Amino acid sequence: MFKRIAAGVIGVCIMAAVPAYAQTAAPPSPKALELAHKLVAKTNAANLMQQIIPTVIEPVVQKLKIANPGREADVQALVDKRLLPDFNTAMGPFFDAVAATYAEHFTEAELGQILAFYDTPAGAKLVTEMPALLQQTMVKSKTMLPPVLGKVMNDFAAACKGEGLTVPQG
Repeated sequence: MFKRIAAGVIGVCIMAAVPAYAQTAAPPSPKALELAHKLVAKTNAANLMQQIIPTVIEPVVQKLKIANPGREADVQALVDKRLLPDFNTAMGPFFDAVAATYAEHFTEAELGQILAFYDTPAGAKLVTEMPALLQQTMVKSKTMLPPVLGKVMNDFAAACKGEGLTVPQG
């Protein structure tokens, strides 16, 4: 159960981080790190996580409430008092790492241009709309991807068998 939460949080973090794939090999400059931290702040990554984490942990909270009949309020109180604040505290180093990743992949000039984009009306709208976009994307991925990917995997398994390969079960 907790592994699924961790996997969900990791997935959400990856989406929130929107990792960059670019070129630099040298350690980032202090200025690049500063700009990258500004980018993390400008994109509201922490606020986005604040909105997403409760959704990710909800299945566990529900299971805990079911496992503790009559103590649902105690479970919720512990979640509010301990789990959510602990998640928030744990996110600090993650966002530092995200900023370092941005600084490793983008030059100072590029980070400046990206920050400038977020100061435009379109950039500001992207930040505002991102929570809804991610939520809708997650809902769509849960409904649309399993049948599509299931078919792809079944077809691949059939192709493997057609080539005389052994396909492991499970």
